[in-house]
Amino acid sequence: MNTKQPHLNEPNPVREAQGYHADFALHTLGWKAFQDLCAQVMEEEIQGTVSIYREAQDGGQDAVFLATRLNGKSTIGTVQCKFSSKADRRLKAADITGELQNVTELVAKGLASRYYFITSMGIDADIGTQIRKRLVELGVEQAHVLGREWLFLKIRGSPRLRALVPRVYGLGDLSTILDDRCAQQTAALLGSHQKALNVYVPTAPHRAAVNILAEHKLVLLLGAPATGKSTLAAILATLAVDKDEVEVFKCEGPMELRRHWNPHETKRLFWVDDAFGSNLLMPDYVNAWLEFMPKLKTAIEHGCHFILTSRTHIWNEAKPRLGSRNHQLLANDVAVVNVGELSHSEREQILYNHLKVGNQPAEWKVKIREHLPELSKEKRLLPELARRLGDSTYTAHIRALPDDLRRFISEPQKFLVQTFEELNVPQRAALTLVFLSQSRLPVYLFPETDVDLLAKNYGVSKAQLTESLMQLADSLVVRRRDGPHEYWAFWHPTFADAISEILSKRPDLISVFVRGAKLDTLFSEAVSEGATYVRDAVVVPMSCSDDLIERLLETPDETRANQKLFHFLNHRLPAELVKKILERAPELLERDGHLQRWMRFSGSEEVVLRATAHSMHLLDDSTRYATVDMLEHGALHSFEMSFVHNDSVLALFKPSELMHLSAGLLATMDSAIASRIEHLQSQADPNNDVESQFEEITNFLADLRELAESDIVFEAQHKELWDTLQAAIAEVQSHKSSDPEEESIFWNAPAAVQREHATGRSLFSDVDE
Repeated sequence: MNTKQPHLNEPNPVREAQGYHADFALHTLGWKAFQDLCAQVMEEEIQGTVSIYREAQDGGQDAVFLATRLNGKSTIGTVQCKFSSKADRRLKAADITGELQNVTELVAKGLASRYYFITSMGIDADIGTQIRKRLVELGVEQAHVLGREWLFLKIRGSPRLRALVPRVYGLGDLSTILDDRCAQQTAALLGSHQKALNVYVPTAPHRAAVNILAEHKLVLLLGAPATGKSTLAAILATLAVDKDEVEVFKCEGPMELRRHWNPHETKRLFWVDDAFGSNLLMPDYVNAWLEFMPKLKTAIEHGCHFILTSRTHIWNEAKPRLGSRNHQLLANDVAVVNVGELSHSEREQILYNHLKVGNQPAEWKVKIREHLPELSKEKRLLPELARRLGDSTYTAHIRALPDDLRRFISEPQKFLVQTFEELNVPQRAALTLVFLSQSRLPVYLFPETDVDLLAKNYGVSKAQLTESLMQLADSLVVRRRDGPHEYWAFWHPTFADAISEILSKRPDLISVFVRGAKLDTLFSEAVSEGATYVRDAVVVPMSCSDDLIERLLETPDETRANQKLFHFLNHRLPAELVKKILERAPELLERDGHLQRWMRFSGSEEVVLRATAHSMHLLDDSTRYATVDMLEHGALHSFEMSFVHNDSVLALFKPSELMHLSAGLLATMDSAIASRIEHLQSQADPNNDVESQFEEITNFLADLRELAESDIVFEAQHKELWDTLQAAIAEVQSHKSSDPEEESIFWNAPAAVQREHATGRSLFSDVDE
């Protein structure tokens, strides 16, 4: 989905804030988060350091901070916070009575010559005047009494402050803190993530991601499901929109990224969510990245920024397939951030925020409150699980405390599956419909084939499906927009995993899935029993193998479809089913897998399938010879030798054909390679990624190294060519422009600070209010 908004240079009327008293929902923050917000605001206000000084001795809602100002002479002052969870409450003069003794003691110690009393409540002018007068009477030289109106103006006027406290983007109407241009782009960019921002907690991964983007302009946010990768990506993209005139594109996969790539545009940030597949690795995504990686290096050098997200296990599968074409910062993990590594205080604040704003009744929160401090120590407590704890939809099975709470965190899939299985039949059918559409179900035009399938097997009507989706909205599913189109999607990608598990346990539903799902859904979501285990995939039992084979044979003879079919045959089926398919349809082996110029032969699903067929004695000699000829031609004319590392592919060659290939390689090394290096050197652009411009020869010589090491003459010739290549690369790099590199837009975007909670008052003390 592309959520690109109107270009920033398009005319848009700038609207001022909607008044001094705009509601900013500060009452939803909770006392600890409000303290953190006040500390950040004060650091901006005094341009100095604000640190926790001490907690209020009476255990109330107040906290005292130490503010130090360096302006020629040092002065020490105190900031004290007063939080209220009531939205319409106004400050009363009596609200400060309990603090007067503390103020007297602080003045006597020389710690309150400057005293800031900050509250989440509104302040009437006469009340503020009374309180300031009383503070001055106690010896305060500069007394400040500040309420939510003052905080709002500070936040609205400072992009830096919004970067420090990104949660503010989720507190109310964006148009009240941003001009129209920023508000429109930010709202579309955040989409459904905006609802999660009012509980957002800046974490160590957040700070690491900002630093990496500032230094390298590229970050891969990695983690298990439910860690909050997409929300963090949304925050980072929002900071870019708010801070500078940056055009932001949210892309669903690398193919959409390629469509927006323009080498002449520099101030762009690309956010690619689920960059290598949502639930499972998508081979066409890997192929697209193989093509785009050199462009990625160039774009970064020209000032563009990239934020990628991926599940850890999907990235671990994709990384070796990218091979040498992978970006070095990703290959060596320099630009990789593990989003799920949270501290205890971060988990504690995340849990509090979700429970505070969730729909759980107060009596339920009181019942579990004493167990929350211990629960927050559980390292498996992730943001999405905290959200589910705050939503009564998911917690019906939490009865025995604290054991069920711990199991809710340690076995989240089990609880989610139980929740889904206890929905009524139309609701389960509606979730299955969203699953069959791969979480992109058009709101106003359901796929007729899928509806008919569900009507037949669940006994539900289209009207019941529509009604059920409305019932599940904003809890299990969410409406999203892609340009003029609206579609239903799962609230969280892990819901698709739960549906997969439910389907895998129900042979009757597996049959429905296999016979009714789109081919693209089968290719991406299914794996046959007996094949290599694929995490989160729907396992098709052998009893349904005939249905699966029939569906696979429906694959049209089209390039992209063939690529997916070949990948499925190579990786998602056991050998016995591959053999059965090839015996029934040997013509599949003659289909075009569209081997792109930039693809390595070793990664060609077409070649790998033919090699498998050859091992089964199912490859006719003409197809075998055509494959060998293609590989030999690639080696001698396109310097592509990666297949030498694949024994099954080498087995396609007869001994005489291998001898002919070796002779050709010797001749190539005698003449063509040195000429090719010279040609590349003359054409190379020193201001783009130089090494990638010599990549074909680098890979060729690397692939030949094993052969060279077995022969002294061959080895000496190989070394000479390698040295020539390295000298050519160095010579081109020496001509690189000395112009300074485009500065990152994140250099001056500070990473928000998460302050550790001091011992004393429980963070969860007011969670039920």
